[in-house]
Amino acid sequence: MKILAVDDDRVFLEILDHALRTSGYGDNELLSSPLPALLMLESSYAHFDCILLDIEMPGMTGIELCARIRALQAYQNTPIIMLTTLSDRTNIYQAFDAGASDYITKPINALELQARLGTVRRLVDEQKRIKQLEYQVKVRSGSTYLDYTFDTPIMIPDFDRGIEFHALQNYLLTLGVKGLFSVSAFAINIENATTIYRMVDNIAFRSMLADVASVLGECIKTEKVLISYAGNGAFVGVITGRTEWQNHALEMEMNDKMEDFRAIYTSDRLPLPRIRVSPMVSNSLFSPKRPSLILDRAIAAAGAKNAIPRIAVA
Repeated sequence: MKILAVDDDRVFLEILDHALRTSGYGDNELLSSPLPALLMLESSYAHFDCILLDIEMPGMTGIELCARIRALQAYQNTPIIMLTTLSDRTNIYQAFDAGASDYITKPINALELQARLGTVRRLVDEQKRIKQLEYQVKVRSGSTYLDYTFDTPIMIPDFDRGIEFHALQNYLLTLGVKGLFSVSAFAINIENATTIYRMVDNIAFRSMLADVASVLGECIKTEKVLISYAGNGAFVGVITGRTEWQNHALEMEMNDKMEDFRAIYTSDRLPLPRIRVSPMVSNSLFSPKRPSLILDRAIAAAGAKNAIPRIAVA
């Protein structure tokens, strides 16, 4: 796995490189300035499987660099881990909003680093497998198969407001007990997703999810939201702070906009996706035992029959 690390502290970079090599990751590029890193990534002569970014850097913060990396086609799904000090924790929301997948607190703990990168390696391997399958779809005539199951929390193509589901889980883990009470969650359930999944191949099902995601992106007005596809035909979102939330109005608006797709679905002899929006769900006293419980409760409130799948987060 090829790793790029960017931090303006050269001493820390040496410590990080040693920790990476000790953990079995020896193919590392270390840069002490954001701009050369961005230029390297834009040049496309060297592709990286994972990127580590310090949050506080002169000239361009790690959060700004993360957002610019996510704008690059080749790095839209690449795991990006933020390197933070305790004082940087207030910036974690902005980092996830910019596209970060996870974070590691300085000073580096070798076991934590190894666990985080182990999760990243599994994710990278899965992404490579899916890309290979997508390539096969393009080159083999009549081949229209992409391997994932109904409950898989896949990334949705061209959904600019979406983040990886495991990144959303990681964000909830960063909040701590006190921070969990400052967020609320909602779910967007495709009520007939199971029916559509059984009628089409996985490529077409993902295209249906992309249609719903495009409508969701148009209708969600608040900016303080992190949204993921959680599998089982359901999107989940987390909002920080208080916000006006009218789930029935949003549900009506989304279903109205889905009507623009009716002709396409009719021609393909498929039912038009039916959207149900949950009320806003807040944390209870029991939620801190498992931060992602708030996502389950939002899914249930949207009428989904299946709970979201459990994903191990290091």
